[in-house]
Amino acid sequence: MRNLDAEKPSLGEMLFELGWQQGTLFSAPSACFSLNKFSDQDPVKPIVQETRKTKPNEKFVLISQDCDIVASEAENDEPNVEAILCKPEKQKFVRRISSKSARWFVIDANSGLVAHAKYRTQFDKKVLNSLTPESWPNGPNKLDEFIRWLARRYDRPSIPDAMHEAFQRPLIERVAEFEQENPDVFAAFNRVVGDVRVNIPESEIPPFDLQLILLIKSDGLTVEEANAIDTFDQVVQASLNPNLVHLQPQRTLTEEEISLKEFYASRPIYLADYTYKGEEIDGAFPHGRN
Repeated sequence: MRNLDAEKPSLGEMLFELGWQQGTLFSAPSACFSLNKFSDQDPVKPIVQETRKTKPNEKFVLISQDCDIVASEAENDEPNVEAILCKPEKQKFVRRISSKSARWFVIDANSGLVAHAKYRTQFDKKVLNSLTPESWPNGPNKLDEFIRWLARRYDRPSIPDAMHEAFQRPLIERVAEFEQENPDVFAAFNRVVGDVRVNIPESEIPPFDLQLILLIKSDGLTVEEANAIDTFDQVVQASLNPNLVHLQPQRTLTEEEISLKEFYASRPIYLADYTYKGEEIDGAFPHGRN
C-alpha cells in the first residue's frame, strides 16, 4: 500500500507504519463530539451545533479501512479518519450484549470496554500523529469479528412486517423473559453462540418456513453450554405460533461447518438490541452520565 508516486512516505503511510490500523484503540481526552441539532429558536437558521467532550475513561477505536488510512491526506483524497467511541460498561451489560448486537461491540470483556456505533467522529490524520496507538486487545479472530460487525451495520436486510409480527417480535420478547428468568443459562448460551441466524423466507406472507442456525465458537461444548442451547431451542419453539411459522429443527454449526450458500441465505438475529434494558442513553446526542 506504499504510495509509489511520492518521493517520501505520506503521513498516512507513516501512521500505518506506527501501528495505526483498523481496530487500533486510542485515548483522546480533549476530543469533542459535535452534532448538527435542530433548533426552533431561529427559523432562518434552524441548525445549531452542540459538542460534548470525551471523558477520561473513554477511548476511541479506529474504523477507517487501512487503505483509507494510508491514502494521501490531500483534501480531495482522505485527510481524515473515522472512529467510534468506546466506554467501560458494567459486566451485566457486557454479558448481555455479547456479540449479538448491531449497536454495541464488546472489545474487551475483562475491562468491560464496549464500542458504541452511534457515537462516531472524525479525526484529522495530523491529530493521530500526536497520539499513541494501542494494539487490539483480543487477538486476530476477535478483530476479524469486529470488522464483520462494522460491515453488518450497513448490510442488515429488512424483513417483511408480517414476519416480524409472527416470528421476530414474539421471539425477542420471549428471549428477554428467558434472560430475566435464567440469567446463568442465558450467559452460557451467549458465551458459546456467536451468531443466531435465520433463513430469509421466499414469501412475504405467513406461514413462513424458517430454520434457525446457531453458529458456535467451537465444537467442544460443555454440558452447561449444550443444555443452554437445548433450552434456547425449547424457548424458541414455545414462543411461536405453529400456524404462522413452520420452524424446522434447529441446526448448530461451527464456522468451519456452515456452507457459504447457507451463510448468504440467512441473516443474523440481534437479540441484544431488544433485551437491553436500564442503561441505554435516550436520544441521538451522547449526553454525559453522572
